[in-house]
Amino acid sequence: MKTSFKIYTVALLAFSAITAFTSIKKSAIDSKDLKGAWEYGPAEKRTVMINTDKVFAVAVYDLPGKKFISSYGGTWQVNGNKLVQKIEWNNSNPQQVGTEVTTDITLAGKKLTTVTSKENWNKVDDGKGDDLTGAWVITGNYVNDKVTKRSSPFIPRRTMKVIAGGRFHWIAYNVQTKEFINAGGGNYSAKDGKYTEQIEFFTKTPESIGKSLSFQYSFVDGDWRHKGEKSTGGPLDECWTKREVLEK
Repeated sequence: MKTSFKIYTVALLAFSAITAFTSIKKSAIDSKDLKGAWEYGPAEKRTVMINTDKVFAVAVYDLPGKKFISSYGGTWQVNGNKLVQKIEWNNSNPQQVGTEVTTDITLAGKKLTTVTSKENWNKVDDGKGDDLTGAWVITGNYVNDKVTKRSSPFIPRRTMKVIAGGRFHWIAYNVQTKEFINAGGGNYSAKDGKYTEQIEFFTKTPESIGKSLSFQYSFVDGDWRHKGEKSTGGPLDECWTKREVLEK
């Protein structure tokens, strides 16, 4: 009788362990499923999160009121069912810069939920990507078709554009002083050398909100040449480099 009870107990413990392992395995989230653009909230407090391979950017803004509310972002990764974000800029809470924020999340199809805050995010893209998907840092300017590179484009001041899922978010910030400088973003399309932005928020020139701007884009030695007219008028001919190249 005792032997049978021991066998039953061992079998029960083994079954419990297998069930627990299976549950943990099922709850693990693949980081590739989080790449792209996500939104939640009403138009008066639209919140957009853009995730590239390693970089994320979040913007909160009042779309009908044409008012910027906040911007934060940095690098991210997934551990099991936890989203781990290392903050590089945050205009509303600069003391958070340099820290890691860990959030329990669940994912069901195109629905992402943060367990504690109960934020329900909806994915707004098909995940296919395009020529410009990624995190880019401005590294120079063209004059008469010749590029002049900046001596220190990555540290301490950084101007970065995060692009994925039909959404873009550019940010200027200082990684050493934790200073947030400017930001802007909205929707974009990139195809056959034509890059178009529809601006939904802009801290530098709010009057640019609502404008649609078209640019030429091409690639020179792996860099993105971004050419056209500024939202405030005047020529623009910039060189942007993938962030991962600068981090090597």
